[in-house]
Amino acid sequence: MASRRILSSLFLAASWVGAQAQTTANYTDAATGIKFLQVTQDNGHAFGVVLPETTTGSDFIGQISAPLSEGWAGVSLTSSMTAGLLVVAWPNGDEVVAALRKASGYSNPAVYSGDAVLKPITTGISNNGSSFTYTFLCSGCLDGKTSFASDATSGPIGWAMSDDAPTTPSSPSSAMTAHTGTGGQGIGVYTFSQARSADYDTWAALASDATSGNGTGAGNSTTPSNSTLPTTGNVTATISNVTYDYIVVGGGGSGIIAAQRLVETGKSVLLLERGKASYYPSGGDLTVSWNDTVSIYEVPAMYNWLTDVQGNDALCSDTPEMAGCILGGGTAVNGLAFIRPPTWDFDDKWPQGWKWSDVEASAERWYERNPGTLIPSADGKYYDYGVYDNLSKNLLAGGWNSTNTNESPDDKEKTFSYAAVNVLNGKRAGPVATYLPLAMAETNFKLMLNTMVLRAVRTNSTITGVEVQLEDASRMIINVNQGGKVILASGAMSSPRILFRSGIGPSEQINKVKAGTTSITLPDESAWINSPVGFVKDHTNLGVSFKVTTGMKIMSESDYVTPNQENIDLWDKASGPLTESSIMRLNSYNKVTVNNQTLIVQTHNYATTNDTINTLFVLTHGTTSSGTLGIDADGNTLWESSPYLQTDTDKRALAMVIDMWLEMSRRSNSTLEYVGSANDTGADIVANVATSAGCHMTGTTIMGTDDGSQGGSSVVDTNGLVYGTDNLFVIDAGMHADVPTGNTQAIVGVVAEHVVQKIIALGSGSSSGNATAPATGLDVSTAVPSGTAFSIQPSDTGVPAQPSQSQADPASFSFGGYSAASTLLTVSRTSAAAEATSIASVASDAAATLVSQVATAVESAVLTSVIPTALPTAGANVTGPLPEQPLPEGFTLKDLMDWIAYIMRNFGKGRGGHQGHRS
Repeated sequence: MASRRILSSLFLAASWVGAQAQTTANYTDAATGIKFLQVTQDNGHAFGVVLPETTTGSDFIGQISAPLSEGWAGVSLTSSMTAGLLVVAWPNGDEVVAALRKASGYSNPAVYSGDAVLKPITTGISNNGSSFTYTFLCSGCLDGKTSFASDATSGPIGWAMSDDAPTTPSSPSSAMTAHTGTGGQGIGVYTFSQARSADYDTWAALASDATSGNGTGAGNSTTPSNSTLPTTGNVTATISNVTYDYIVVGGGGSGIIAAQRLVETGKSVLLLERGKASYYPSGGDLTVSWNDTVSIYEVPAMYNWLTDVQGNDALCSDTPEMAGCILGGGTAVNGLAFIRPPTWDFDDKWPQGWKWSDVEASAERWYERNPGTLIPSADGKYYDYGVYDNLSKNLLAGGWNSTNTNESPDDKEKTFSYAAVNVLNGKRAGPVATYLPLAMAETNFKLMLNTMVLRAVRTNSTITGVEVQLEDASRMIINVNQGGKVILASGAMSSPRILFRSGIGPSEQINKVKAGTTSITLPDESAWINSPVGFVKDHTNLGVSFKVTTGMKIMSESDYVTPNQENIDLWDKASGPLTESSIMRLNSYNKVTVNNQTLIVQTHNYATTNDTINTLFVLTHGTTSSGTLGIDADGNTLWESSPYLQTDTDKRALAMVIDMWLEMSRRSNSTLEYVGSANDTGADIVANVATSAGCHMTGTTIMGTDDGSQGGSSVVDTNGLVYGTDNLFVIDAGMHADVPTGNTQAIVGVVAEHVVQKIIALGSGSSSGNATAPATGLDVSTAVPSGTAFSIQPSDTGVPAQPSQSQADPASFSFGGYSAASTLLTVSRTSAAAEATSIASVASDAAATLVSQVATAVESAVLTSVIPTALPTAGANVTGPLPEQPLPEGFTLKDLMDWIAYIMRNFGKGRGGHQGHRS
């Protein structure tokens, strides 16, 4: 779900309240002589506007000024980021770059593709290194829908500013950063009648008709010639000398869960996350002002103000809606809703093997570690819950029933509950807290942060590894072991990008990658896999406000951001208001039937100001609207068709539930009063109030039994395996077969727990649970035939120890049955040359030659040998040939090599006995 500050703009638009401190004045620009009606915010953001005297045109003159040496500033020509045409500008060297954008959601806005155009007024464009000004004619920009109307006498204009620069400042189409830190957002109120001037035509004539100039990228923003992005060719990628049995792409909710369960198998697991650390125990360093060992992400109440924290770059800049690009993904930055899925979420449309009876055990494993709660404060009290107190009384009077969504997840018909939230021991829970520490404690697990996966490297149907972009922008290919698997868990809006770049998806999207600017190496076109990647469904949000006629006081921003000592002391006891999600006070649920289709509408209820309750109506399970996700030339994913409120069925369902609330608020004994016209109906509100994304996307890599690579409608099979591939899987919400009833956080955990067991059951071709170097010239993973015998003749004296063996119980597997000690011994192998030298110095020439040859093929490895205890007395001296033993089923040449190397290191010439740990 989007930030409370962002959500609040849906409600502020109706009353134009809540903007930051601002001043309005008539201002004459010295450089151009143009007289603007200018609104200046207390942080220095200023926007001026001039209109013609006539009210029939579609143009206006605007000016953006901001005190920034880097970052960006912009305005929405309405009060909403998603509803309005956006004008953004930023400094680049000594120039100013500007663009028209249009956002489909609360994420990086796409370059505008309509008829409106920016024409720079160059004499009014300046950049002195500490602040910039951009003056322009906005031609064709006023249509009364994505902007204020040309004949409006007054109205709101939204503004936003960030001190984080766009990712490619030289490009007008660059991905933009969130408005965080000293920037922010708000709404300015303009009296447009005061902005009209008889001199408008004279000033408009100052505008240039050029499509570029002064670095502005005028028009609809095409990449200028001085762009630093490569347009053709490929960049060089080094090859990692370490390989893994499993590579999991994306350290979000599903990725961390899967990685930890894979680690439990003993196989080597690499988890790749494009973002940085989040929670303090994971290495996160953005801490709250009142405790330097607690990150901003761990405090549930901080959700409202995460975007205000300097250095918080946790949101993705290349997706059409809001998504988390940080360790934990959305689970680290979302509104904390944890609504356990009802049985029908699986029973309605999921395939066999995925009904509730199939996944229930997986759900219990998830809930055992990460249960969610309706009582986040450990003392059992509720703080700052005026919203619940007021709403619950009105709902009960209206015939609604109270329920507990953790205990009764199927109870979703005209019910309400305390908000179920992802809080454990007073802090934000989620896999970063409940799964990751278990994986980090194991030697067969590695986590790489600030590492973005660009594509899966594949030859025909086999994935051999992944290509990544590291923090310094260099590229590397990391391979999987023979039989290894690559598992995508990057989220429903980002895993499709990886598939498109891997030559998997509709050819239209793959061709956009081919012709794009991101230098991606695609397979030959003959090897492209046609797949229906990109189908999408999501929840649709619509906000309505209600006045509390009896009054309601809420805690202020400062109460949460700079809490008093009493609330800090409560926090230390896992209690108090800081443990509560700041936008989750009461949830309600109702089923409605339209055109024989059952749909569910839930609400989230919270407050941002005294005396007013904000109700977010969310159309969830049963929605009939869908859209399409695609990719652009710069690698951003975007909506090619919107999934929001596209059908009459959906509109009617949402309107029906809104009508129930309006009726409740209009009863004679109600303490609620709808903020809007007394004659408004649900249908009026649905028709006139802008909707927003639920950010709970599913289906972009949808699961099913009809093979999409052969003309079917499914991208992955019931094991999560991408059709047309041997070893590429998707496990995030994109593969979900249906839209859930509640927010996706809880159901993502259920599905991850279930699908990873299916992947584990498929097995892995590697016999070692340790990362190894890639083999060249010798296939060390080929199984030696069962029954093969092998023996070693010690050169002098010594006792043979156990081989590294992960496919049989070490306690029951012995070669000769002798051990030097009862201990766990870890041996680290170095380079091939050093290995051969080390072995040759202590072993017979013949044995050294054998191990040297194998070591040349496998340059480095981390080997673990478990020495059993039920053996003859340690230190027993054995001479002569060792007893021959049959090799167990599946024992590989590498296992054999490991054993030989281990014995010769520890019991060869001059060593005579156990040498202890060597690392």
